[in-house]
Amino acid sequence: MLERTQVFVDTSYLLASFYNSWETGARAQLEIDLPEVVGVLGRMIEQQLKQPVQRQMWYDGIPDSGPHRYQRALRTCDGVQLRAGQLIEWGERRTQKAVDTRLVADMVLAGVRGYCSDLVLVSGDADMIPGVQEATNAGLRVHLYGFGWDSMSSQLRHCCDSTTILDPREDFADCMQLQVLEGPIPPVVRVKPIGDAEPLDESGPTPVPASSLGRQFTSPRPGEPAENAEERDCEQANSQDSGAPGDDAAFPVPQSGDTSAQGGVGTREPHSIPTPNVLAQQANTAADDASSAVEKELDSESQSKTPNPSMMAPRRKLRSRYVPLPNEVWASAGFQTPFDVGQQYASWWFENAASSDQRDQAHLLSGGGLPPEIDRPLLQFACETLHEYTLTETQRVSLRDGFHSGIRGVLINLRLE
Repeated sequence: MLERTQVFVDTSYLLASFYNSWETGARAQLEIDLPEVVGVLGRMIEQQLKQPVQRQMWYDGIPDSGPHRYQRALRTCDGVQLRAGQLIEWGERRTQKAVDTRLVADMVLAGVRGYCSDLVLVSGDADMIPGVQEATNAGLRVHLYGFGWDSMSSQLRHCCDSTTILDPREDFADCMQLQVLEGPIPPVVRVKPIGDAEPLDESGPTPVPASSLGRQFTSPRPGEPAENAEERDCEQANSQDSGAPGDDAAFPVPQSGDTSAQGGVGTREPHSIPTPNVLAQQANTAADDASSAVEKELDSESQSKTPNPSMMAPRRKLRSRYVPLPNEVWASAGFQTPFDVGQQYASWWFENAASSDQRDQAHLLSGGGLPPEIDRPLLQFACETLHEYTLTETQRVSLRDGFHSGIRGVLINLRLE
């Protein structure tokens, strides 16, 4: 007989103990990481018995709709075998068939054939007593692991060589997590100008400094109309063009040999000074040209950012009415995963889209496959929420697992109410 250990776990007993260790209001949001539970349990047994664990065998009933997410998770663990029976449903009641008998039969065979020297039984059911007795009669040491004295049969404890009481909240603290669900919140739309640009200021004519003209405009004299002041400004400009004093200071004349002047001649053409009305019109025209240029630039930027429809995948039409409205925005604590989206959609579907018959049969959706009228809009909603065109197989499995978890949470809340 080899000095090693085999572990026999009653899955329904373990899960029920984990859920019962929390308050009633938190059970609907509890998520159990079974692969982590497998690892913690294996390390705990090896440390206590001082010998390796050969294999862990978990026993559970599989419904007709297929294995649920916990059972699929167990199949992915190394060194773990899922020994499955049947889960018979009678209305709202569920009964396991060929689960306890399979566990007892495996314990008897392990003792008779000498597969190991120690057995660890994680259960509290008195139906395991015949298997424990036959294993101990074959020379094996049977160790009972349970979650509370009240959840274990006293006769079963007396048949085993040792008993260990575990606390799910302490010994498996890292294996459980509360998934906080939040409802839909209205979207917040931030108003932006076109192209995320600041609105343009409507400014008036740009003032022209008098120094750029080489002279100063004269202000109207007391009692004199403004037209007379403009006429005197024009006369002053004409007198400056005719060679009046100060002409060289205002408009320097190029010397002979200076080729920068037009035609290389040391003379210049007469220069006319525009009136203030003409200057105002020119300023208005320049401001209009600048604003139109800015608008054209913004339009070109917005057109360049718009995607080309020919390069985008065609948008498929919805074939079901169960997809939430576009103005509903779902939020969760932290980063959203497909599992979170599945939980959110399950809550929304049950409250808003499910018919009375579907609500009565919602317990059938807590595991296994989903009907097409629910699965298709669920995938569509996940793609829109996660901003993905399609989901991988792993994401789809996680999404459906989240839907199963959300339905179970809804049903638990209804029963508590």
